[in-house]
Amino acid sequence: MTDAIKSERWVYLIDWEEGPAAHVKDLILLGYDHFSRAMPLTNHVHEDAYEFVYMEQGTAVWEVNGQFHPTSAQHIIYTRPGERHRASFDYIGPCRIWWIIVRDPLQHGHWFGLDDAERQVFAQWIHRCPRIQLVSKEIVNYFKRVQQLINQQDTELVEFQIRHGVLEILQRILHNTPLKAQSHDMHAYTLELKTRLEQSPSERYTIGQLASEIGLSESHFYRIFREMNGQSPTAFMDRIRMDCACHMLEESKLSITDIAMELGFKTSQHFATVFKKLIGVTPKAWRTHSKVCN
Repeated sequence: MTDAIKSERWVYLIDWEEGPAAHVKDLILLGYDHFSRAMPLTNHVHEDAYEFVYMEQGTAVWEVNGQFHPTSAQHIIYTRPGERHRASFDYIGPCRIWWIIVRDPLQHGHWFGLDDAERQVFAQWIHRCPRIQLVSKEIVNYFKRVQQLINQQDTELVEFQIRHGVLEILQRILHNTPLKAQSHDMHAYTLELKTRLEQSPSERYTIGQLASEIGLSESHFYRIFREMNGQSPTAFMDRIRMDCACHMLEESKLSITDIAMELGFKTSQHFATVFKKLIGVTPKAWRTHSKVCN
């Protein structure tokens, strides 16, 4: 089975746009990414804004103010104004995400056209919002609706519709009934598999072995795993090993060949090929970069 997915990106940034949508000043950025391979996502901060990222497919580990937060499909993670954040190791793996950045409602009067009392309600919801929560996939339809409105800038009352659409997205994030994921068992199994591989990265599992552990056929297991995580089980396991490799390259003096063997690769060349595909640079370049940064 092969992964024939092309990377896609769509971004709306208020400072780039003209027309009615540009008047919705409290919406700073709305975007979508479908990554088929690892891409850079380095340290950044929004001084006067909240950012919400929805994982439609795939997994990602986020670092916020030095703390790590693993996420997978149907998770929302958000950051507050002034919080420095990035993808773990400055690279995000294969996944599909939507994100929205909005100004702080406490710092801006008439936020999205609301009166003070309504603005305070949203501010309280944000204050109570957990760092990570599960949100139904239906929210993607609301992201797509706002995307369509922005792309149709000659639509009558578009400014009002965009404001309303953004508030609907925020309401579904912030005033959300905790979701019990339909594939809860696969969520739990994915996290368990990640922990096992982090503890023993040289272990090699076939799809048949994994499927039997959770009581599914190989084809059913592969389909559900791919749908949940945005990548095949093999690609997922390789990504966990590459995260382990990053730690070893940064913290140990082992040679690249020795690290490849520790991770269960038969040759250092195969290890280097997988590492560059998923992390974006060669193991040698990663080790050199980490030394410079430290």
